[in-house]
Amino acid sequence: MNSSGLSDNSDHLSANERSSLFSIGWDDQRSAQFEQWSETGHHPGRVVRVDGRSVLVSSDLGTRPAETATSLARNAETTQALPAVGDWVVLTPRPSHETDLIESVLERRTSLERTRQVMNSAVEHQVLAANIDVILIVHAANNLNLRRLEREAVQAASSGAQIVVVLNKADLVWDIDELLSQVQTSIPSVPVHAASGAIGDGVSDLAAYARPNRTAVFLGASGVGKSTLTNRILGRTEMETSEVREDDQRGRHTTTARHLIPVPGGGALIDTPGIRSIGLSGAADGVATVFDDITELEAECRFSDCSHSGEPGCAIADAINSGDLAEERYNSFNKMQRELEFIQSKSDVRLRHAKRDMLKARTKRGRQQHKARNRFGRPD
Repeated sequence: MNSSGLSDNSDHLSANERSSLFSIGWDDQRSAQFEQWSETGHHPGRVVRVDGRSVLVSSDLGTRPAETATSLARNAETTQALPAVGDWVVLTPRPSHETDLIESVLERRTSLERTRQVMNSAVEHQVLAANIDVILIVHAANNLNLRRLEREAVQAASSGAQIVVVLNKADLVWDIDELLSQVQTSIPSVPVHAASGAIGDGVSDLAAYARPNRTAVFLGASGVGKSTLTNRILGRTEMETSEVREDDQRGRHTTTARHLIPVPGGGALIDTPGIRSIGLSGAADGVATVFDDITELEAECRFSDCSHSGEPGCAIADAINSGDLAEERYNSFNKMQRELEFIQSKSDVRLRHAKRDMLKARTKRGRQQHKARNRFGRPD
């Protein structure tokens, strides 16, 4: 291994192939994380596709299917700890097998996650993409939903990555400037771009977010044009696309798996399947980030326990009355806060029930052991 953690036995590879990991984000920090593995025959790689249990990993040996080592799967406390698209992993090459072996996942810098309900109303966190630098939230300009956009921004902000909003299909609306202004009012601190994947307008501005050596991910509902934008940036047809339905302007799930694709000249794009609903579990930091102007205003109220419902000296009311704060945006903030409080209350109930069940099981074992001692007698 050389100092970068890449195999010295790769002289048969071209210079481009040897530098392929650097072009999609490998750097000195990753090399330091991998150092403990560098003398044991392992190789670093990046997960480029996850489709159910099927995983593809790119390394200096090429792109090959891989499976998660039993020890890694067994020690993973949640599905969050398992390999996801964008993860840097430790590989054991197995030339005689159809798959290599993923031994470990290097620490993630950022992680875009969503929540979903599983059995018994429990909430599961699913990693959509890891180690991303920027999240491009895509909406169709001719079907803009500001409230959904705010929720997506909250979800994205919780990842730790930069957020950018893209109004795609800008060629289908009369006044794109008005829509851009609405988005800026709804999410003041986030850059907004107009683009058209169909004809290529504005695509070069989006491509800049993935270069050099940066990873960008598209986030949005089906039918907003994420795959079309991906193809435009790559300069080739990499992802399948389909038309939206005429009756409700919704798209079919053309993209069915998360897929990391190297960008010509360096950088990477991740295209994700469309997301129907956006849960807020674990997104308190995202709410605070996206609505930071409101939390700052709350601190300026005359009374620390101001309910913002008519008290004198309420900075929130003053901002709404002056037009500095859109009432719809404030209502959206309140709705998300209530949702987060409800999620937390359910989590607390589940935690209490889990502790109760654990105590019951411990008491039952104690009684069984006591009965066994009384029945057979204690050893001398």
